[in-house]
Amino acid sequence: MFLSDVFKYTQGLGQKGHQIGRKVGDAIELLTLGMINNEQSLTDFLIIEDGVEGATTAKHKVEFSFYNFNQNNQPSKNSADLFGLIECKKVGVEQTVKSNFKDWKAKAENKADFNLTNGYSFTISPTGTNFKWSILVDTKATAPNNIRIKTLKSNTDNDDVTEQIFEYNCLAKSQLLISLDIDNNLHVLGFGNALSEIPRSLKKCIIVQIETLSGNNVKSINVNESLPGPQTPEKAKQASFVSLDVRKKVLGQFDKSLNKSFVSILVIGEISHWEEKSRSMVRLCNDYNLYIPDEVLVYLFSQFEITFGVNSQNMITKTNYRISQDVRTLVNSIIQNFNGRILKDMDSENFVKFKHELIEGTNRLVIEELN
Repeated sequence: MFLSDVFKYTQGLGQKGHQIGRKVGDAIELLTLGMINNEQSLTDFLIIEDGVEGATTAKHKVEFSFYNFNQNNQPSKNSADLFGLIECKKVGVEQTVKSNFKDWKAKAENKADFNLTNGYSFTISPTGTNFKWSILVDTKATAPNNIRIKTLKSNTDNDDVTEQIFEYNCLAKSQLLISLDIDNNLHVLGFGNALSEIPRSLKKCIIVQIETLSGNNVKSINVNESLPGPQTPEKAKQASFVSLDVRKKVLGQFDKSLNKSFVSILVIGEISHWEEKSRSMVRLCNDYNLYIPDEVLVYLFSQFEITFGVNSQNMITKTNYRISQDVRTLVNSIIQNFNGRILKDMDSENFVKFKHELIEGTNRLVIEELN
């Protein structure tokens, strides 16, 4: 597991996690809807955000469901006529106070203003390596109102030590970023820099936030750690239960249908946050598990910003897709930019698309691999 490249992009937007998280979820739904609409005959059977009934009689709100027609040639919304559903799930990065920073703050000598302490230190020891970083954050800088970050890289096999010192002039509520990439390189970024400047994906990200200043001194800081999707198991349970409950209602069985007369599909965002336990859960219960690569989601955000400016995130909704030709055109152009390679099968890693087929006189929602 590692931090998604979507997080690398969105962290620099300066929004709260739940706010930008909802927009990432909306982006996943938009791209999924765009891929559905690429198969024109499939949209005839589509109901968006329907309450799909399960065997428990619970109604499950899923993003997209597909029903055979009723006598008025409209999707019937009856369970007996349901032949497919698509759910969209994502779990972003959770930012929480770094545990040893809590311990540091609890000590009597650290209850004073930060500039009166000896600073806060922690260690990063990458798994499977023979080195570690000792990192000290303090105000022993060369100018007032500055904060210093000192990194010491030491080799556990010898006495080699590499020291670097970074200094930054502080503003209240500004952030310093200390990140480890998947090649085990350490990056220290100052105010005005963004994680998206780092070329490789990230394993870790520690955020040092300057909370308050007093005169020429840093009075208080907070230190958060970014965790890759701790809520993933809960999302996997939710998606799995919906599949099982609805399949039991439609087919009278929990087991997946061999002839695929009903299929449940899960579309995932920020796949790097899904650990193996959660993947195993959805494999067992869903007919297909697909994901949208990070680069596609990042591209969508950038193109919406170019097209709609400061209002870009407000435009990323299924409602706007329905009422705005500009949004539909933009989503389609994003799909075309990637030659339709938007959805990947979680296991085969092949790109796929949605297809509508008539098999033995019945409608089917089919997943087809792209060449």
